Amino acid sequence: MAALNSRQRDFLLLSVYIMTQNCKYAEALTMVQGMMVMEDDSKEVLLARTILLFLLNRFDLALESLRELDLQDPLEQFGNYTRSDEQSMRHYIRARCLYTLHDADKAKDAIDIYLGNRRQKLSQ
Repeated sequence: MAALNSRQRDFLLLSVYIMTQNCKYAEALTMVQGMMVMEDDSKEVLLARTILLFLLNRFDLALESLRELDLQDPLEQFGNYTRSDEQSMRHYIRARCLYTLHDADKAKDAIDIYLGNRRQKLSQ
């Protein structure tokens, strides 16, 4: 089976986005899984799968998908950098999944990472 080219991937991801906007999460996830069967394990497809699993309240699978995404696209960087919206979202999803799965210690650590230096600003 031939891999998707960038134009096909973009079209399918746009379709996934539209389905997600219309709260058709299961259908969108099916499309993402089909893309993965077509050997498209790009960062964008893994991120879409993670978000959809989160929206479907499949927190255990969303965490596993985050781990896979972290292997392909490490979240943490060293030195001075500004955290992107995508990085913040990934931190939030991790914290929420861990909290919902009652892993209090890891959830607290994830929340601390998500809030980062904002926690100090909030306490002032």
